[in-house]
Amino acid sequence: SMIPNGVSETYAVLVDQAIWAPLFYGDAKGNVHPGLASEIPTQANGDVSADLKTWTFKLRPNVVWSDGQPLNADDVNFTWKLWVNPKFGAYSTAGYNAIKSADVSADKLSITFHLSSAYEPFVALWTDGGLAPLPAHHFASMSPDAILKSPDNLKPSVVSGPFTVSESVVHDHFTFVRNPKYYLASQGYPYLDKIVFRFVTDANTILKDLQAGSIDASWFLDVQKTPAYQALSNYTLTRTATSAGFEAIWINEKNPILKDATIRKALAMAIDHNALIQTARRGAATPLCTDHPSGIVPGYQADAPCPKLDPAAANTLLDQAGWVKGADGVRAKNGQRLEFQYSTTANNAWRAADELILQQNFKAIGVKINIQNYPAGTFFGNILPQGDPNKYQLAEFEQTYTYDGDDSTNIQCSQIPTAANNYGGGNFAFYCNHALDPLLAKELGTTDTSQRQAAFNQLHAIYLTDFPFITEYEPHDLAIYKNVVHNYTPGPMGSQETVNVWSWWCTGGKC
Repeated sequence: SMIPNGVSETYAVLVDQAIWAPLFYGDAKGNVHPGLASEIPTQANGDVSADLKTWTFKLRPNVVWSDGQPLNADDVNFTWKLWVNPKFGAYSTAGYNAIKSADVSADKLSITFHLSSAYEPFVALWTDGGLAPLPAHHFASMSPDAILKSPDNLKPSVVSGPFTVSESVVHDHFTFVRNPKYYLASQGYPYLDKIVFRFVTDANTILKDLQAGSIDASWFLDVQKTPAYQALSNYTLTRTATSAGFEAIWINEKNPILKDATIRKALAMAIDHNALIQTARRGAATPLCTDHPSGIVPGYQADAPCPKLDPAAANTLLDQAGWVKGADGVRAKNGQRLEFQYSTTANNAWRAADELILQQNFKAIGVKINIQNYPAGTFFGNILPQGDPNKYQLAEFEQTYTYDGDDSTNIQCSQIPTAANNYGGGNFAFYCNHALDPLLAKELGTTDTSQRQAAFNQLHAIYLTDFPFITEYEPHDLAIYKNVVHNYTPGPMGSQETVNVWSWWCTGGKC
């Protein structure tokens, strides 16, 4: 989907940055700046109440949509109401569902939100193109459940970003051209006249294209091909110094066997994280066992009580739980086997390497995993949200934060996708533990970083006891660009590769 908050897929979010103007945007260092908003709301400037329940966003004047219609606070008001409507099926309603009401000023240049509870990262909910306002005049006449099924889903016709969509060929490419009505057009942005985003899922094809010089930049590269990338003299290879993402195995608790925390814990104790980092990721990752990587502070916990690699102890745990190894080495109890389907995105070399390592790790404790991978669009668009235990039981992917460590979208009971909410929500473990609620409220309810960190540490303690997910590592992603390309500086979070897409340019005006 190319509709903001319509899907969690990474590539959709980076594409959104090119066609949707957000209220706030991040940079390559993870700092947030005003976008459509004229300033960052703070308690100091009076735009945020002391109890963090009232927030005022002030918008720039004279901004228009690509069709020339006014872009104002009415659009922001329409957008949050759409996202919390279960018929729409938003990827996340966390934070938006705390909004009780909103008041639009008479001049339509400000909107004041009234929340039911304190929400410290409220600005992050509106940062980068994947969370940008939608055009009320265009979508208000549509039924909420029709928007993500409409032609606009993959070819938005009314946008606000630096580019507009001129061509959309599903599973092949998008062509974007300069938007003359972009709010920064008077400053010369965007610098480029056109961008073509190509969908290439095969890492070998990407390498061949780089060797032929037929592409200008690529991101989220196959780390196993690092030496080949380094040999390309007309390109520059970069790697993020820090990370706002974590690679993890999400355990589908719609499978009754996996609702047993003992099994989940045994899996966690069997994983050789060093092999994943050194063999699969070729060193382009660092150890991590929580859901907060080093780039997220508060959140990151250096002294988290990580499970130790101990297959002997994992075997003992399963023995004590009555799971007995059969002649084929796979454990069973009461006619049920510890045999699960493991899925991730197809054609991803390091994840395929992860799977091979994990197969051996789990085999050592009497657990068998069968591999069934899916194209990214199918995986994130249908497989994960619907959580059909016949299509996967263990799922691997990377979650990336958007300028704040609040993790309620990934783990809160209210964020479990269901038919009732049109399979919106990002809790793909289908794990519900209301003991998390007061801790999530605590980290959301204060600007005190030490108090937030204390709450995150308590959340980590629960995650590392219940194991609704098992973190594998903190990835550091690779990107490459031609030496004639300038201002190509992927960030660690949010839109990542395209975080500053409007300022990209090429030597001599030709890439």
